[in-house]
Amino acid sequence: KIKAAPVVDFLWTEWFGIGFYGPAVVPLLVAYTVTTVETIGDVTATHEVSELDVKSKQYTRRIQGSLSADALCSMLASLCTSMPNTTFSQNNGVIALTKCASRRAGFA
Repeated sequence: KIKAAPVVDFLWTEWFGIGFYGPAVVPLLVAYTVTTVETIGDVTATHEVSELDVKSKQYTRRIQGSLSADALCSMLASLCTSMPNTTFSQNNGVIALTKCASRRAGFA
């Protein structure tokens, strides 16, 4: 039976089905807005602590990339019946303490 099984399968679709629950739209929009603001704040703080210009095109590209990555990963998490993910700002404290903002600092 294992050989006949599909490579990827979302079992929950057979048990629960895919539906739309209208009253959940407003709380989801609020949650999405909160995580969007958090992502923008975390990227801005990392940019400022790294002593980079927040009015540059690079900053705008990082904001766009981080929001896109956050949305894509949260969408994939929902397909796997998992909680959405969001950014964290722990790196800002590490950068402020060590004055090291290199992405390659941990690699030897």
